[in-house]
Amino acid sequence: MTTANYTYLGTADDLVQRYPWQIEMNLENFNNMLIRKALLGERVLINDGYLLNLPAARLALLKPECSPLKALIEANFVRILSRNNDLVSMPSNMAKQGVTSFANLGNNSEWQALSAMLKKWQPKLQHIDNFIAWPKKHISHGFDTIMMRLYQKSPQQLGLLHTSHDELLRVFDNYQQQNMHDKEATRTRWENAVISELANSKHDKEKINELIGLACEGYHYNFGICLSNFSALEKANIIVETRYSQAFDDFMEINATQQECLAEMPVLDIPKNLPLDKPELWKQVVDPFSDIADLQTTYKQSMSLYSAGQTSKEALKQAAKEYSVALSKHFGQKEDMGLGAKSKRVLGLGFFGAGALVSLPVAALLWFSETELLPAVMKRFQIRDKKFFSENKSNLPLVNMQNKPMITSVALNKEKALTLSKHIPSF
Repeated sequence: MTTANYTYLGTADDLVQRYPWQIEMNLENFNNMLIRKALLGERVLINDGYLLNLPAARLALLKPECSPLKALIEANFVRILSRNNDLVSMPSNMAKQGVTSFANLGNNSEWQALSAMLKKWQPKLQHIDNFIAWPKKHISHGFDTIMMRLYQKSPQQLGLLHTSHDELLRVFDNYQQQNMHDKEATRTRWENAVISELANSKHDKEKINELIGLACEGYHYNFGICLSNFSALEKANIIVETRYSQAFDDFMEINATQQECLAEMPVLDIPKNLPLDKPELWKQVVDPFSDIADLQTTYKQSMSLYSAGQTSKEALKQAAKEYSVALSKHFGQKEDMGLGAKSKRVLGLGFFGAGALVSLPVAALLWFSETELLPAVMKRFQIRDKKFFSENKSNLPLVNMQNKPMITSVALNKEKALTLSKHIPSF
């Protein structure tokens, strides 16, 4: 039986929108993420707050012809992590608790139209059991556990470029003082500590952005870790989609592979212009009983077997071709056009070395959106021979990912996640 993959979507975090990464989650990038997940069969979990606070997600709900989001939610492929299964009343309830982003949402010009739409749509979501309850873990306590693992590490070890070691320690000291009596709203307390210690200092904007960015990455891994020990998703692989950070790269699964398998990895082609206004087509792509889902499963299984040295390159190439052709036909590309000008190659190989693995390079299976400027890391492979990349330079479509902004969408290391989750109180 194939284990389901669920992706916790940290890139939709509203705090990320307030302190932007180099990665903008606009509608185009949001759609690219949904397309990637749908075509690879990796289901999505999105927080109720992220769904309503992210402008791209609101637009996708209000104008479903611009995005596959609504169709994928209705197909239960994208599921909503909800506090109380009630999107309509959540903004006012959270605003009463002092959460500024929800107070702002209630005053947003879009909210009247969105709330009217949600009132009609929400009962249908409840009927199909789309909502998944938040994990019964103390999320704020978990965030503190994650962040305090970084205490007394150097800025270089955490991938920080602008913050000095003294400034980092001051932020940690301020943060810990706020947590003396309880561990509520700990990410907000970290934000307060960063601003309190670094505002009006030299290069304060860069320092604040990178330290709150670090907190966002930690929060996303924290949520993924809490989900990994959650009965509702007991048998699922949890993937965390966030910005790459060497501070947390030890949480990501790293796969063993025979290096020769990476030398000529057959890749996937997809149609260039996928229609966003065809909800039924997107629902069929993620329907586990559809013919195209069978081809997707065969392709994914072939990729795993090939990486493990258990099937041939030819078998993977054939599986990739059959799935690519099926996608082209499904989305209306003429059969006689083949996979040429109307398709694009979306998987490739990159490499980087970081964190605990700095002595050994790491190969990464990358998904490219429209360009190679913003790839998403899908899998990581440890390379034991440092000469591998130089010897295969002429054969490999390599992208050097060292010190470049990138998205990671990699499964959590189950053993580490489960061990750490036991230190996070349940309720």
